[in-house]
Amino acid sequence: MDDPLVAITRYLVIKKLAGDVIAIMAVKEYLVDGLSPSTIGHKYNISKFRVRGYAQRIMDKARNHLVAQSIVKAIFPYILNIEPIVLKVRGRYICLKCDQQLTKARIEHHIRKKHKELVDQLVTQIAESVKRRRSESIV
Repeated sequence: MDDPLVAITRYLVIKKLAGDVIAIMAVKEYLVDGLSPSTIGHKYNISKFRVRGYAQRIMDKARNHLVAQSIVKAIFPYILNIEPIVLKVRGRYICLKCDQQLTKARIEHHIRKKHKELVDQLVTQIAESVKRRRSESIV
């Protein structure tokens, strides 16, 4: 099983590259800010069950609520700085890296398979930055 930091970072990097900012904000507001799924769902016009689903995927990767919370809090600023690579134009989705047209259901799969190197690079950079920051704060 993946290191929780790497697994959660990979999940959120793919969400951000896909342009799914709502999922990222929902996870952060639920796990870090402590807002209820109903409040978050109302704010972003998604169901509370979707909010819980996003959070559950993160907690499954961390295997612990407090670990999930600390990881999301640590990586959140880095995730926000990532530029999406998928653009929505008149109901169609286009990958800016390879100019391929995508369906909404295939965006994350496309990113995982076709742009794995970019995902791996971003995940490694973020994980190393977080680990370095943690070790500096201990010293």
